[in-house]
Amino acid sequence: MKGYVLEGVGEAKWSDDIPDPVPEAGEIVIRPVIVAPCTSDVHILETMAYPTLKGKPLGHEVAGVVQAVGEGVHGFQEGDRVAVPSLPVNWGNPMIEEGYDKYDSLSPYSSADPRLGGCFSDYYLVQQGDMNLARVPDDVTWEQAVACTDMATTAFEGVNHLNLKYGQTVVVYGIGAVGLLAIPAAILKGAGRVIGIGSRQVCFDAATGYGASDLVNYRNGDVVEQVLELNDGPVDAVIVCGGSNISAIADAVAMVRPGGYVSNVAVFMADREFVLPNSAWSYGVGDKTVCGVSTRGGRAFLERLMGLAQYGRFAPEGIVTHTFHGMDKIPDALAMMGGNDRSAIKPVVYLD
Repeated sequence: MKGYVLEGVGEAKWSDDIPDPVPEAGEIVIRPVIVAPCTSDVHILETMAYPTLKGKPLGHEVAGVVQAVGEGVHGFQEGDRVAVPSLPVNWGNPMIEEGYDKYDSLSPYSSADPRLGGCFSDYYLVQQGDMNLARVPDDVTWEQAVACTDMATTAFEGVNHLNLKYGQTVVVYGIGAVGLLAIPAAILKGAGRVIGIGSRQVCFDAATGYGASDLVNYRNGDVVEQVLELNDGPVDAVIVCGGSNISAIADAVAMVRPGGYVSNVAVFMADREFVLPNSAWSYGVGDKTVCGVSTRGGRAFLERLMGLAQYGRFAPEGIVTHTFHGMDKIPDALAMMGGNDRSAIKPVVYLD
């Protein structure tokens, strides 16, 4: 089969001689219909953060059609419309009992199994398929489905860690694709005022459409000062969704009130450090809760999010700004996600 393969730092190329995957017991092979590049893919290409992915296709946001099922698969059959959580999970890990199943991932990115590669390819192999695929309802579009696989699962899981109460004020720091979907996630959790931090007009427009009550441009000065002035004091919670500047975490801690919550879902691939000023931390005794949150995997969570889209509770497809057709357009979409086009929030590629 054909795939867009990671070769080294900053280097990827097309390969036509990747072995077609054959499903073993419990496994499912899907034929991707739609894929979406992620900033994580860009960072992995730039840094080779996952050496185990070398020689394998990139890509982890995908929805498609079941092509073949292995022995013992009960929930899916050939032809089913499915979406794949960006974080496939090993459901045999005892950590499931503690609620931390996502920390034993079956991601092709970290697997040494040569059969497992990313979704920028003709076919995509999913292990433990009954629990690592999600059924796409007939009235959910392909774009809604693929937007839920990572962008929505990450945003909603990050908001879950904010411990929100009705009417509280939330800052969404970084209103790219994930941050934009954190806005409806926070509103559905009961947030009142939602303040979005960004700089691009396309993102400001989308944030307003998703229900943001206020917008802050980080190019207009110190964001902490802007938020404190706007809110007449600290906010209840902050979710950090911007992945380019790790100092955003220190800013978030500084703008949240004592007893408030900070949730970080941004991924920092390179080895970076940040300084947390004593004043931001209330000199160490501010009762501020800060956590780093991984996206959530598994079938049930993804199917619930697609249910929210199905019944009009939120519109994940609103982050899609550019649509490509044909597998050969994947490098263009990946470059666009890397910041080459400031009008882009999220491109998708139909593999037809």
